Amino acid sequence: MSASASAIRHSSFDLRTSPLVSVCSEIGRGHPAYLDSVLLALSRLCKESQPAPMCLTVPDLCTGTSGLAWKLARLGYRFGAQGGPATWLYNRLRSPDARPSGLQLALLGASLRRTFTGYAGICIVDHPLLAHILTPVCRVAYLHCEIAAPGLAAVPQAWRTFVPLESTRQKLLAVGCQPSAVCVTGLVIEAELTDIAQSAFHARITRLASDRPLTIGFFASGAEPRPHSSSIITGTASVTRAGHKALLFSGTGMLRAAKTQLALRRQGVPEESARVIWTRNRQHGTSRAAEFFPDLDILVAAAHERTNWAVGLGLPMFALMPNIGPFAAGNFAFAREQGTCVPLDGIAGAVGLDDTIADLRRSGRLAEMARNGWQVHSIDGAARIARALHDTASSSV
Repeated sequence: MSASASAIRHSSFDLRTSPLVSVCSEIGRGHPAYLDSVLLALSRLCKESQPAPMCLTVPDLCTGTSGLAWKLARLGYRFGAQGGPATWLYNRLRSPDARPSGLQLALLGASLRRTFTGYAGICIVDHPLLAHILTPVCRVAYLHCEIAAPGLAAVPQAWRTFVPLESTRQKLLAVGCQPSAVCVTGLVIEAELTDIAQSAFHARITRLASDRPLTIGFFASGAEPRPHSSSIITGTASVTRAGHKALLFSGTGMLRAAKTQLALRRQGVPEESARVIWTRNRQHGTSRAAEFFPDLDILVAAAHERTNWAVGLGLPMFALMPNIGPFAAGNFAFAREQGTCVPLDGIAGAVGLDDTIADLRRSGRLAEMARNGWQVHSIDGAARIARALHDTASSSV
């Protein structure tokens, strides 16, 4: 047993008397990042009135068979990103409408259910598997902050499901969720970005209307999908040859950054034209993104959680293809329909990225993509969720 898991078990009294507690899946970046945003908003509300929620993670709580099962789940996430047959198999196995079996929930959830049985407060979770596991034993506030809502995202018995848009809500209602339990909050976007969103947008519009070089942000996802990684390197080479600047957010760890830098060097990309940015952990990654966000003119990323930046912050997006995972296709379709996103179709699309950007800029469509994503949707979803949870917890104390 890890020291952290032992400490949690010995503090069970504190856990059971806390009106709010969160459990993070630590799978990928998207789900945990949404939870990070809500917890930050809660910490701001709780400063004077009550302690901030206890923050727990699946690796800390799950031991034995449950711990092994979660490790395999995380391994499957990384396996599915490898491209080719692996990605095809992953997308087939993780059908957008698949629901976890009773055996899966038993294997994954034994430790969690033991911990939370009898808990009288509200447990905030970031992943549908956690919601399915814990709903039978306590009140679960499930953060479904993706725009897309495939069937696997529905947890009909959850006490509350928080969703970003009415269209998301309607999709969950269609697969069995109760109207009174599904709450629309607006987009959940990192507060570090929403705090500077307005000034960044107006500066971006000015740059897009000029003939100055642009700054393109390339974001690797946590699983480093091979097809996406290749497109990022090739796309960086393309835009820097055209005189633009590139910022490559390589993810966690210096090793990834070094591999990315080596790949750029092999493509002949000058170091002064492309900066590789690495981070220590997820929260540090958010801080680094906020640091450079005012300079970004274009976003290149998979259609995962950063799709919210395109549809909510006015940042034109090139979505890395193919779509991987159960949410990407729906997120991409929504952003494309809103007019904020176009696909970056593999290596061929990446090679010609400089020309595509030039054509979109010349026609005025690039600026239009930015405007299409500004002041269309509420972007304070994290604060709204925090307020709802805080008020409910305060009234029950």
